[in-house]
Amino acid sequence: QSNTIKHNQTQSNTTIMGASASREKFIGATDRLTTEEVKGDDVEFWDELWKLGSSSEEVFSVLSPTSIRLLRRSHFSNLSTLITQATAQLCQVVETPYSIYFDQALNCVRVLTRLLPFVMEDIADSEGRSEGGLKDTEALEAMVEELCWGEGDGSI
Repeated sequence: QSNTIKHNQTQSNTTIMGASASREKFIGATDRLTTEEVKGDDVEFWDELWKLGSSSEEVFSVLSPTSIRLLRRSHFSNLSTLITQATAQLCQVVETPYSIYFDQALNCVRVLTRLLPFVMEDIADSEGRSEGGLKDTEALEAMVEELCWGEGDGSI
């Protein structure tokens, strides 16, 4: 009986440590998105991001409103790529519905659920017209419009 308890404790500690490592990798990925350009064809980056076992709590705490707005303002192309990559990953799971991909799909849904309200919010209200000026706000609104309703040529 003592061995069973010890095994369960070890398994629990491994799960916590694994979750912590996953969280750190997720934080690293989001930091990279806010500091440097990440191309859509960076397969290694995107595969690792979607394969992380992030809980909804992790996604919502790491992708804070401030960090999402910063990403939208300073690296809109990365935000656009993140959304398109998540959507493409979901389409791939629909095309090849194997259970091994379901956790990746769930991760995509969590990320999109967190991001989209901030993409769709009134940019002038969230950024303040005085911060970036009217011209910057209008340009950002045009990019959001293109991302959501454009032809999808990837030119953003």
